[in-house]
Amino acid sequence: MKRVAVSTLVLAILACCAQTTWAQYNEIPITATDIDPDSQDTQTRIRFGQAQASVREYLRGNRTMDEQGRTLIRKFFRDAYLKSWTRKENWTKAGTKRQEFLRTYYGPLNSDQVARGMVNEIMIEFMREYIKPNYHPVLRYNAVLLLGDLRSREMDNINQTPEVPYAPATAILLSAIEDPKQSDAVKVGAWIGLMEHSQLYGVNLGAMSGAEKTKVMDLVVKTLSEKAPPKDRGADAHAWMRKRAIDVARHIGNAGRDGALANALNTIILDESLPIEMRCNAIAAKGNLTFDAQTAGKLDVAKDAAEIGKVALEAVSADVLWYDNAITEYYKAMMGPGGSGIMGGEYGPGGPMMRPTARPPSRPSGRPSRGRQPAEFDELGGEMAEPEIIRDPLVVRMETLFRRRVKTHLDDCKQGLVGSTTQISGDGSEIREGIIRYAKNAEDRQLIVGLAKSMFGMLATVDDDELWEDELLKNSKARLETLTVAAQKLAAKAAVDITPPEAAADAKPAADVPGGAADVPGGAADVPGGADVPGGADVPGPMAPAADVPGAGAPAADVPGAAPPADVPGAAAGPAADVPGAPAADVPN
Repeated sequence: MKRVAVSTLVLAILACCAQTTWAQYNEIPITATDIDPDSQDTQTRIRFGQAQASVREYLRGNRTMDEQGRTLIRKFFRDAYLKSWTRKENWTKAGTKRQEFLRTYYGPLNSDQVARGMVNEIMIEFMREYIKPNYHPVLRYNAVLLLGDLRSREMDNINQTPEVPYAPATAILLSAIEDPKQSDAVKVGAWIGLMEHSQLYGVNLGAMSGAEKTKVMDLVVKTLSEKAPPKDRGADAHAWMRKRAIDVARHIGNAGRDGALANALNTIILDESLPIEMRCNAIAAKGNLTFDAQTAGKLDVAKDAAEIGKVALEAVSADVLWYDNAITEYYKAMMGPGGSGIMGGEYGPGGPMMRPTARPPSRPSGRPSRGRQPAEFDELGGEMAEPEIIRDPLVVRMETLFRRRVKTHLDDCKQGLVGSTTQISGDGSEIREGIIRYAKNAEDRQLIVGLAKSMFGMLATVDDDELWEDELLKNSKARLETLTVAAQKLAAKAAVDITPPEAAADAKPAADVPGGAADVPGGAADVPGGADVPGGADVPGPMAPAADVPGAGAPAADVPGAAPPADVPGAAAGPAADVPGAPAADVPN
């Protein structure tokens, strides 16, 4: 799920927090030495392989569980296999050990219910111990991840039954997060496990016990409401944990007493210092909440919807402005100094060059169409093949990134307004999702419907793959104006201040670039200076290095939903090599 992003995070945290010397970490001696999994003795290795095969027979239900099977499973896991994880030579292999366990002894193939119950009890016993401070940090982190991996029942595709989290593991994850003495590395793993368990429990946390539901609610509200990080925790690490609290909030389902969870999410939504994607995520989580009648009666629905519109406008206007600037700079780079029409390749001056492709002679001037053109014939009367349009991959990449950004932001904001609704007929009174269901009058509902429809229009525009470059930009700006008007109407009703977006008011359109959008239909094929311009191919001029092209080195942070650097708290704290004996490969993804 998010473990790829977390790997760097955890290693950085471990580098900062690991203060205990290696000699002080616990090692638990193996008592079943006759099946020592790390032994180099041939006979011991044979006995271990035989024991392993027998254990798997019981785990798969191929052998009926009996006293011999119970004794074997206890001996194999408790007295040999799991104790070997604490050996010094295995400390930095904990990630590999965890993956080996899940692959070899767990999962749908090893799901006999009696055997699974025994294994789960043993894993709880050992993993609860291994997350304590006197064990190696890499082992502690993987132990808490393994707690999140435990299931009381696997998914059954035949009977269509879902997998069910192991309840005792959920309780330990909650305790680890609440423990002020627990390390941030373990808390990170616990948040990942709690997020997975919440997803599996489903709406309103499903079959989770009432006491644990209350604990989850209190924990999420507390984490979301803490603007400042606790002592000894960095701001990035704290922001990462608040993001995971938002993920869990999506599955809690109810807004809590007096709307406590909704109020905590508002702390995120209204904080303009936080990343815009984080605020959008909080809006989506809030849209999933159900309010009791008393709390719903106190809601200022118009104001809540106006705040959603404000965030949506801020996000989309920034996306449009980014794309406008990127396309403008791209055309400038393609023109080159003095209008040479030559753009530097990715290797810079003197390296491979990207030259504009000549416009196909069968095309009319202007933007090439991807529709079927009237048939053209060669000298012998045969129909000529339609020339292939080759677009600059850099333009396609910028375009794709822009579409993804807008869809990610607006999907979340739409979720907050009208849930998963994709079209609205009438006044929206039939919608039973999002904040609109609590609108108190037809006027508020109409304004919210107008804002939602403007979002639908923007989403339809960025989903239209028939729109390229300047056409996509032009249509996006028009949709942004519609979104602005709808958001401002709601804001006026709710007395919420909304500043007109810069992209609509001040941005210089790509068409204003000399030889730009109007003259560059479809990308590089029509750039002035190409073979289509007399003498263009021979015009010398310095090459613009690829680094000057916006988007060529666009960081992952520009992709909403991806794992930006800020999403990996502590990532800059130090390389993985700073972790005592903990290379990156040992923190599993």
